[in-house]
Amino acid sequence: MGLVFDENSASVSLPVVQDEYDCTLGLTRKHGEFNPKRILILSKTTRLEYELHKARFDISEAHDPVFLNRLESRGTNLLELKRKHDMQTSCTDAIIRELKKDNIEVQVATRANYTKDLALWSDLIISAGGDGTFLTASSKVRNATPVIGINTDPVGSEGHLCLTGKLQRPPDEVIRQLLDGHFYWDQRQRIRVTVIKASDSDSPPPLSFPARKRSMQSNACNFYLDNDCEELEPPVEPMLALNEVFIGESHAARVSYYEVQINDGPILKQKSSGMTVCTGTGSTSWHYNINYLNEHTVEDIMNIMGSMGFRSNNEINEKVVEGICNRFNQQLIFEPNNQKMAYSVRDPIFNATFLKTAPRGFAKKIKVKSRCSHAHLVLDGSVSIPFNQGTEVVLELIPQDALQTVVLKN
Repeated sequence: MGLVFDENSASVSLPVVQDEYDCTLGLTRKHGEFNPKRILILSKTTRLEYELHKARFDISEAHDPVFLNRLESRGTNLLELKRKHDMQTSCTDAIIRELKKDNIEVQVATRANYTKDLALWSDLIISAGGDGTFLTASSKVRNATPVIGINTDPVGSEGHLCLTGKLQRPPDEVIRQLLDGHFYWDQRQRIRVTVIKASDSDSPPPLSFPARKRSMQSNACNFYLDNDCEELEPPVEPMLALNEVFIGESHAARVSYYEVQINDGPILKQKSSGMTVCTGTGSTSWHYNINYLNEHTVEDIMNIMGSMGFRSNNEINEKVVEGICNRFNQQLIFEPNNQKMAYSVRDPIFNATFLKTAPRGFAKKIKVKSRCSHAHLVLDGSVSIPFNQGTEVVLELIPQDALQTVVLKN
């Protein structure tokens, strides 16, 4: 179940979201029709803000001698940090001004104070930053609230998840196009992660999070977040990944040992450097680079075939080799709204004990049981869940979990 198009009305029916996520049931939106009253802007935490926070200074103390010495000892240029910070502030202010022209109520948050309640308050969430900010914005959304991205630094950020990518368009111009209805509705599928059994050895949840109602699965896990910024609350449930999920030992040099079941297939024991599972959104990232085929490998294969007696066609040249690689690599990428997950086994170990299995493929449901000693399951490179001996998880695509977003016309 994905987007359902009605050719007569050019409308799109959003998937019905479960009652517990406080979403309007049976919601239908026509392309280009959207009149938000309350919009949340999630602004990227700039490097200057990050450095000031770590040094326990505020923005007014950026020229404090102690802070300047701290930057100088690291070889960091304050002027460059200030330039990037001012650019971020200018973009955010431009978005706010354009929204207020339509009498829209606006709130601005950063990752440090972004909460589920703010996400629920919003009719639309605008990510003002890069791909990382977009992932953070989507991490709290569990209903049909759309999320869009504005790339505030097209030179320094790829902006794959943002409306205009690396195009250097004024942010107020992009917002005006959205408000004037020049867009199509779209979806990005997300991976739901459910811990069905936790290891007895995992420690209890950290006490730094405020008290709140959590499920049995959540209470059994000790969540970790990356160190870039402190957050006010633990991950919102159900746990969803927009890009990918990594499963494996925390130490890069350790072999990951686990049991895996793809869809309803047999349960297989595997040893590898870990396993990634991605959506179409994440298929251009880690998944792509794990499986990427380069020209050097193809040339080696052809040379080996020649040494085995296979005739080499004179038409096979550098251009042909490049074309082979491009065709193979394009197969690795699929659309964000495609209802399937792609899995990749990194550096699989095959021997008499661990038989050969497909190192990559597609699935709608994956069950994994840990035989690791110090492993984690990491969602979108941010939320980390202990995945040690005995822990069992299920990864699956559920249409109701899809993130709502838009694609601009032209």
